[in-house]
Amino acid sequence: MDFSIASLPAELVWISAALVLAVLWYESQRVGWRDLANGVQLGRLLGASVVLMLLWSLKADLAPGYRLHLLGVTVLVLTFGRARALLAVALGSLAATIGTSGELLSWPINYALLGVLPAYLSDFCNRQLQARLPTHIFVFIFANACALAAVCMLAVGSAATLVLWLGGSAPHVLLDEYLPYFLLLSFAEAWLSGMAITLLVVFCPGWVCSFDDRRYLLKK
Repeated sequence: MDFSIASLPAELVWISAALVLAVLWYESQRVGWRDLANGVQLGRLLGASVVLMLLWSLKADLAPGYRLHLLGVTVLVLTFGRARALLAVALGSLAATIGTSGELLSWPINYALLGVLPAYLSDFCNRQLQARLPTHIFVFIFANACALAAVCMLAVGSAATLVLWLGGSAPHVLLDEYLPYFLLLSFAEAWLSGMAITLLVVFCPGWVCSFDDRRYLLKK
């Protein structure tokens, strides 16, 4: 993931920048700035941004332009909701880019593919799972957190492979030496997300906005 500007088509860079601006403007209308500023969630959100910055700074370099890292986006969406999660991802990913001497020009497409895509996918799938699956805490942990995080990682891997192919990388190299790593990353992402959500719903269930302990725990 974490694309180098040299590996991207110029048109895709500008399209991603326009998309990111549109998404940030749209989601900023749904953040609830007054409640965020006056409540304890601001501290939690900034703390989550710092954790995400550290997570995105731990990268494995396969080759120039072939950098991999975990996401953590599904946990943020389940905890804060999509709008505030995207704000935390924007702060954390931008800080990670600056802190690791990354290319600021490539930040919009990194944010679009590694932040916006899994955030919208997590939000949509979480709503569908909550409407269709039994309301049980283990279902929430293993389906809404673990399985969904793995699916998001695979979706990001597929999108990243497509972007690198459009940038001129050889398809056989991507399919043999890049895309398969996302199968391994999906297991790690599922484990990390499941562990984080388990700790949150056990010790701080009120912090997870998508988890209603009255619905999932009472009368079980």
